[in-house]
Amino acid sequence: MTASRTFLIEALQRVAGGGHIGEAELDAAVPDPFTLDAAEKNAWEELSHWVDDDDIRERDERYAAFKRDRMRDHVAALTATGG
Repeated sequence: MTASRTFLIEALQRVAGGGHIGEAELDAAVPDPFTLDAAEKNAWEELSHWVDDDDIRERDERYAAFKRDRMRDHVAALTATGG
């Protein structure tokens, strides 16, 4: 498993469990998302949207819950595809 995949799984699990990730952490861990495989890139994009959507999640708890569920879906996809 690559370092990027390991980070993505850990970050997705953290967010799904009620935690957070910031832009600086995501950028430092995955400086070049174009090198990721398809499942990793999809997970990175989901985390990137999470970083950008603070204001939406503050106003809409259903949206926040939906996005946390999406994180779980990406963990499953990354785990299933190995790496």
